Amino acid sequence: MKYVKWILFAIVDIAFNIVAYLTNPLVVLTASEYGNLPWLLGWWDNYDDCLDVEYFVKEHAPGWAVYDYDKHYKFHSNTESQQTRGVYKSYVDILDPNFTLKERLQRYVCRVLWLYRNNAYGFSYYVTGIEVKAEDIVKIKTVEQDGYVYYVTDYAWVYKDERPSYKGHRWDNYLGWKLNWLESGEERCMLALRITPFDKG
Repeated sequence: MKYVKWILFAIVDIAFNIVAYLTNPLVVLTASEYGNLPWLLGWWDNYDDCLDVEYFVKEHAPGWAVYDYDKHYKFHSNTESQQTRGVYKSYVDILDPNFTLKERLQRYVCRVLWLYRNNAYGFSYYVTGIEVKAEDIVKIKTVEQDGYVYYVTDYAWVYKDERPSYKGHRWDNYLGWKLNWLESGEERCMLALRITPFDKG
């Protein structure tokens, strides 16, 4: 039954992902100076991060889109932040609000690319995600690089494959619901549907 439920949810999730891919560049225009989308656009937003994530701007954005992040922001990760909409979400302090036109364009590009990197994250969390109880978790495998892969006896499950694939890259596939470490209580798990042979290991 859990597989049928996941397949149905995945179909809905894919449909919204297409909508998000087409509209991300417009949605980003509504973001606040703190890199948050309005509540009504939460399905496009990252449930656990703002749009101005430090490591993404500095390490993953194309060189022409990188601006002086440290001049404008101080980043706080979701492990040290306050709860937003029931989850811990990263945030920024604004150090210098005076962006040049070039910097605003660069920030816009970085924000759009961040949404594409985590396309429709909010939808996969709030709409097609599920609640999981700690007592239902059974560990089935240990993965050296990333900690643990879990199997949940009720609905949540994840298939993760990290075999080497090509020139130092690896398969990085998630199917199921993404489960973080849960020691007690209950956790909401976003739907996971990612198949790529080119994630750098």
